[in-house]
Amino acid sequence: MINILSKEPIIKKSILLMMISMTVIFSMFAIFQYKNIKNIYLEQETINKKLVGTLANKYPEQEANIVNAIYKQDDSQLDLGIKILDKYGYNENYDMYKNVNFKEHLKYFLRNNLIVFVAIMISVSGIVSIFVNHIYKRLIKVNNDIESMINNNYIIEEDFKEEGLFNRIYSDLNKLSRSLNLKIHDLDREKESIKELVTDISHQLKTPLASLKLYNTLLLEEELDEEDRVEFLKTNDMSINKLHNLIDSLVNISRLEASMINIKREYKSIKQTIQNAINSTIVKANQKNIHINLTNFEDIKISHDSKWTEESIFNVLENAVKYTQESGQVNIEVSQTINFLKIDIEDNGIGIDTSEYNSIFKRFYRSEEVEGVEGSGVGLYLTRKIIEQQGGNIIVSSKKGQGSKFSLFLTKV
Repeated sequence: MINILSKEPIIKKSILLMMISMTVIFSMFAIFQYKNIKNIYLEQETINKKLVGTLANKYPEQEANIVNAIYKQDDSQLDLGIKILDKYGYNENYDMYKNVNFKEHLKYFLRNNLIVFVAIMISVSGIVSIFVNHIYKRLIKVNNDIESMINNNYIIEEDFKEEGLFNRIYSDLNKLSRSLNLKIHDLDREKESIKELVTDISHQLKTPLASLKLYNTLLLEEELDEEDRVEFLKTNDMSINKLHNLIDSLVNISRLEASMINIKREYKSIKQTIQNAINSTIVKANQKNIHINLTNFEDIKISHDSKWTEESIFNVLENAVKYTQESGQVNIEVSQTINFLKIDIEDNGIGIDTSEYNSIFKRFYRSEEVEGVEGSGVGLYLTRKIIEQQGGNIIVSSKKGQGSKFSLFLTKV
């Protein structure tokens, strides 16, 4: 823990400041103590001078011995000195505070040490206060950022490039903020998508349900001849089929958008996938005497989901048959590039206006010109979704009244 904290810039600065402060404080303390020791020495020198002066005045012939006794280490007369001082009450039990000279020195000593102690406490308190205040400001900023996130304000500062614990916290908060912002954006977008889907479903179901309700009421309440009754039943059957197809499409859309459809890509024959889609369309094509021509090509195995790729090709073929007049043509041609396999599906039907190129791939979009033709407007939407989920793409080129060509691009790897 100490090693981790010692690597933090704020801790490093605090330790450096503490060391500088303690060095200054120790220097001040050493100066004051030196002065105290010097005062003790000067006080002792004064006493020595008094003592030498008094004794030398009375015994001038012993002047050298007196000086040597004071300044040279000689304990031969120590016991005699103790006895004499004890005789006058200056022994071990003598209260040092009664000594006037020492009392004055003690006051000076205590005053100096008190000054040093106060200086140390002020310095340490200042250092601790600066450190705590710095930490407090950082914590307040973290708290404010968290409160902003709680209040749905997810924009915080840019990433901190400095090192340190708090900067890492800020950087992580930024990452969390952006992640939450993206998730909220995705949720809002999904919410709008669901709202649009519900609106589209409601709109798409309204017409066939209204038709069913109307003709069912007529069948129940009106006295109809057999011809009218059969006609109404056929109309209801068409509405039921439309509802059935619409519900199937809606289920596929909802599963695809909720990622419930799991695209499983495997290396399989692309020719077989295309042929299966043609086989599913051939009945409706034969009913309109429309020829579906597949240009021969060298079969290859590419990574694709055969089931859903077949579905996407089928949707395009079904539209081609649906919007091509009787005895028309639908031609399929396959070519390759380095990275893609291209499937061109071209018809000679009614064509698409250039202004509708982007719209036709939208969910439930149907041109006003084909409102009378059976359909739900989800086929091309599903096709685009399926192809894109496999890393491919679909584009359209068309001329009004001359037909359309849809190009499906599938990745080869």
